[in-house]
Amino acid sequence: MPKFTIEKLRIMHQAGKRCDDQVFAEQRTNILLRAGDHYNKRANNIIDNLRSKGTFQNKSKIRLVKNHIHRITNLFINSILEGNPSITTVPYNENELSDVKSSEMNNAVIDWVKDTSNWERLQEKFVHDFIVIGECWGKIRFDYSKGPVVAKDEKDKEVRGGEFVIDRVYAFDLKRDPTARDSSTCEWWIHETMVEISELKETVKKLSPDNIDKITTGTTSAHYKIFDANSGDYKDVKEQASVKELFYKPSSRYPKGYYVMFVDDFIITEDELPFGIFPLVGEGFDEMTTSPRATSIIKVCRPYQVEINRASSKIAEHQVQLGDDKVFIQKGTKISSGGYLNGVRAIQFSGAVPVIQPGRTGDQYSTYAQAQVAEMYEACGLQSILEDKAPASGDPYQLLFRSMKEKKKFVKYVSKYERFEVELFKKILQMAKSYLGPEHLIRVAGRAEAVNIPEFKKLSDHGFQIKVIPQSGDVETKFGKLLSLTQVMQYAGSSLQPDQLGAIIRELPTGNKEQAFSSLTIDSDNMKNDILAMDRGEFVPVNPYDNHQYYIQAITHRQKKSDFKFLPPQMQQLYFNKLAAHESSFQEQQQALQQQSMGMVPQGGFLTTVNASWMNPTTSRVERIKVPSEAIKWLVDKLNAQGAYLAQQAQLPPQSAANVAAGDIVPEQVSQPQTEAPTTEAASQGV
Repeated sequence: MPKFTIEKLRIMHQAGKRCDDQVFAEQRTNILLRAGDHYNKRANNIIDNLRSKGTFQNKSKIRLVKNHIHRITNLFINSILEGNPSITTVPYNENELSDVKSSEMNNAVIDWVKDTSNWERLQEKFVHDFIVIGECWGKIRFDYSKGPVVAKDEKDKEVRGGEFVIDRVYAFDLKRDPTARDSSTCEWWIHETMVEISELKETVKKLSPDNIDKITTGTTSAHYKIFDANSGDYKDVKEQASVKELFYKPSSRYPKGYYVMFVDDFIITEDELPFGIFPLVGEGFDEMTTSPRATSIIKVCRPYQVEINRASSKIAEHQVQLGDDKVFIQKGTKISSGGYLNGVRAIQFSGAVPVIQPGRTGDQYSTYAQAQVAEMYEACGLQSILEDKAPASGDPYQLLFRSMKEKKKFVKYVSKYERFEVELFKKILQMAKSYLGPEHLIRVAGRAEAVNIPEFKKLSDHGFQIKVIPQSGDVETKFGKLLSLTQVMQYAGSSLQPDQLGAIIRELPTGNKEQAFSSLTIDSDNMKNDILAMDRGEFVPVNPYDNHQYYIQAITHRQKKSDFKFLPPQMQQLYFNKLAAHESSFQEQQQALQQQSMGMVPQGGFLTTVNASWMNPTTSRVERIKVPSEAIKWLVDKLNAQGAYLAQQAQLPPQSAANVAAGDIVPEQVSQPQTEAPTTEAASQGV
């Protein structure tokens, strides 16, 4: 059990804060620079007086801001959001049906977490922090006070099911291990946040009631200063306290990690991390060598923005001081107003001709300022923004190629942010196995997936069943997917089975309505669930309304797989019994259809002569056969039905077709598998 003292925690916090003081100052300044607050309020007041009153003091300087940082950061933010970055899970082995089903269940959980956490809005905030501050951080927790009501306690209070909450954490509120050189190897982080005194008292009353008397306004908040982004300055706080949370990563020292909540005077609570999962996830924009911290694109923009502001301010100064035209007259020259004509104002003078000197516009700084703007965009890799765009081509593949080419300049930063989302949802899925119960999973994945909850619960943490990968949901990606699937359906759609066609329709990015095409995929969905259940050793009864022909083909396909012979004998027997039951049901259906269609031959309709002769016993002569037309139609229908029945039998596997034709279907007994996988112990002994 770790022994953290309040003195040790104070030292850790101060050391983590001291080593990154300059980084924190830069991150806070980045927020002001993006907002256009490049100067303090005094400079802004001078500019306001100049614009409103037209006054200017020689001792004061004009400070103008031509804020290109806002546009540049927006370009980076939009480049990431336009790609609609997202994540999905794919089977680690696509040939393993259990991996496929685990992937589907995990994707359902991810969709539920995104919906309940308002992920679309939260994602914008994370991308904003990633570009502007230089780091984006998220903290994952499970809140039992959220979610639908699932029960009531003994005091008739509502008990909720709980939901995952993803908290946005600012980088300058995180202090780290000063000895760390990389964020992945940093052993601990301390998250510092300001809370109201009343809220702190409620927390301490629940977790550490012995320390409730130690909370006073004078001892918890009098010496705290916080950064106010509204004013761009630091201010004293009132009725607030600094609460710190230490998160220690799982290691050889702390196998399940460790968590401590404390204030400056005492420890509120401490324990191992729930389920040993480290809840903090972060990613940086541009890494700093030998430091787990990162910098923003604003660090590249800042020196250029300073020069742009300086040149713009000098242009304004010249326009104010020397902007008006000046008239020089020789001593003794007199100027007076002359007559007025339509659109003409005449001025009379006597003596030497007056000299008129035009005012200054500051053009000598304009070229320099424009060069700084161009160099700034080039340094950020955005020089193409200032260029004229060629007209778009009408070819859809050409448009797709051009769009992908335009994304290349941002691929590095998009990939970094994608890693953040991948790591974030990996941890959520790990927590979901422990936090989510059957009531959650049935609600999330649907009642049809209730039988597959064990597949989700037994998911390995080491990634040997699913892989969490990034995906793009932008228009270009959907458009490319639509083009590919459209070509497949155009050339091969007529030869596809209904279940295959339904699977392709499911992959369409638009028009994918599960209920509209569920009838095409119902057999394959049910068969997947049945195979997973039999692989777990569960008995699956036969539904008389099953598509027995499809089930026979699917079961025989499963039996042909190489891993089937390694299943335990009782599981193999489940497959043989189910196959025999479907063969028997298929035969009974065909026999019932035959018996239903048997009966008296119809005799209605006109007589028609057929190309055949017979000996008429009445006349004792050979005559052409005359048969009622309805009898001929009945015969043709019977032959067609018989052909369809034989065609269905021909589509069955050879052995199943023979069993159905023979009518002697008996479940095959399996006492011992033909080949057993060698155990590790046997392999080590050379058996």
